[in-house]
Amino acid sequence: MAGISNEELVQKATIVADDLAAAGKLNPAQSDKFIDYVIEETILKDNARTVRFRNESLDIDKIGVGKRAAVPKAEAADPQVRRGISTSKVTLTPSEIMVPFEIGDNFKEINIEGENVSDTIVRLMATSLANDMEELYINGNTLGPAALEGDLIDNGSSTQYVKDTYLALQNGWFTLAEGGNIVDALGQNIGLSIFSQAIRAMPTKFRRNMANLRWILSPDLWQLYLEKLSTRATMLGDDAARGGGGVPGPFGITAVPVPLLPFQPTVVEHVVLNGTTAVSLKNAPVTNVVVTPNTLAGTPTTPYVVTTDYTLDAAAGTIARTGGGAIGDGDTVKVTYQANPQLLLTHFSNLIVGIGRDIRIEKDRDIYKGVDQYAITAKIAAQTEELTAIVKVRNIGTGV
Repeated sequence: MAGISNEELVQKATIVADDLAAAGKLNPAQSDKFIDYVIEETILKDNARTVRFRNESLDIDKIGVGKRAAVPKAEAADPQVRRGISTSKVTLTPSEIMVPFEIGDNFKEINIEGENVSDTIVRLMATSLANDMEELYINGNTLGPAALEGDLIDNGSSTQYVKDTYLALQNGWFTLAEGGNIVDALGQNIGLSIFSQAIRAMPTKFRRNMANLRWILSPDLWQLYLEKLSTRATMLGDDAARGGGGVPGPFGITAVPVPLLPFQPTVVEHVVLNGTTAVSLKNAPVTNVVVTPNTLAGTPTTPYVVTTDYTLDAAAGTIARTGGGAIGDGDTVKVTYQANPQLLLTHFSNLIVGIGRDIRIEKDRDIYKGVDQYAITAKIAAQTEELTAIVKVRNIGTGV
């Protein structure tokens, strides 16, 4: 396998329909090349740390000195103190995901590529898998947001909701960052002040090498920043107006616009509603609010009704029971909504992607249906090494 490019691997070694690995399981060299391909297809390259593993879980050791190590030294005297190191672990617990699909005989016969269409479709599915993995790393939340059934499956309901069990597999980086340093922009529009607040919220020991830090934000939020810069009568403004290619990241930190990060991200919270007392959500304002039982699963469910079951102050980001609706006193509800833009600031190696080497690409035949069946299976995990080295800015304004 040495010397084979990622594209050649995709075309010849890993996901060619008639030349799959024995029993569907990729050998170590194929697995590494496939993982390289997945990374190349996403924003992960140079912006996150990729860890490859074979076990069911993986512990990453953290080593630090902690408090001051130096002590005063007196001539010919033992300082009578010894410094040590502190150790801890970050555990990556992978989730197994699969891309199942079928290719019918009639489709293979009538399309322009003929039999070769199988190879094309399998490669497209592998690329889609890479995008779906990135979506989980970024937007995952184990609470599981409520989603219209029709948005997740063909012919699903357009009015009833189910739990998005895929995004519930892992907490992604934006969810994990809730345990780090939080900056509430309070509706302030994107600009140098926002970026400066984020930098100052990060402990100085993590700012020693700014070149290793990254701004993680949506493409539309980055575009708003470029639009603001373009109004300046300066060379920087001209560069922004020409497309932003020559615009450096704010304060010398590389900006990484992430295509799969929504401008107004979907947020899910479980909140307890007591009496008719209003409860504040983490974000304000909020839009497209959906309130369901926190036990929402795969059965399509009609959401609670605003003004009948609960009251909502969208501008203030608060919710309360009405007292006479279907939500009982003390009930926990799932609140899914869209929030104002968010961004992250962290060291690129603080964002960890775990990808298992036991990747399977399997093919079978259903002679009764007249289809070739395929399944791409992988194990993945998302984690951060040091929460104190990450800053999350939320509630950024949507204007210039």
